[in-house]
Amino acid sequence: MNHHESNPEPEVTAASAEESSAGESAGEAAELRAALAEQERRWQASEAARRATVERLRLVLVASEPALRPEMVTGETAEEVEASFAAARELVAEVREAVRRTSIAAIPAGAPGRASLTPPSAIEKIRAGLARIAS
Repeated sequence: MNHHESNPEPEVTAASAEESSAGESAGEAAELRAALAEQERRWQASEAARRATVERLRLVLVASEPALRPEMVTGETAEEVEASFAAARELVAEVREAVRRTSIAAIPAGAPGRASLTPPSAIEKIRAGLARIAS
C-alpha cells in the first residue's frame, strides 16, 4: 500500500505542474498583450508626429512660393509633398512665362506712352482749348 500511496502524489504534482504552467502561460500572454498594446500606442504616436511633420513641411513650402495655392501641394509623405511642390512650381513658372509672352505680344513696339495720371492744371486746359479754337 505504501507504493499505492506514493502514486497519488506524482499525479498531484503533475496536475500542479500543469496548473503552474497554465498560469505562467496566461501571465506570459498578458505580458505580451500589454507589450503589444504599448507598441501600438507608440506606433500611433509616431504616425501622428510623422503626419504633423509632413503637414508642417507642406505649409512651409507653400509659404515659400506665394503664387502657389495650398491645395496645389499634396502628399502623405515628405517625398510626395516635395514632388507635388516641384510640379506646382513648374506649373506656376510655365503660367508666368505664358503671361509674359502674351503681354509682350499685346503691346506693339512704338506704342505711345501712358497718359499722366495727374489732372491738367487750369492753364493747361486753357492752352488746350485755345489750341483747338485756333486750329
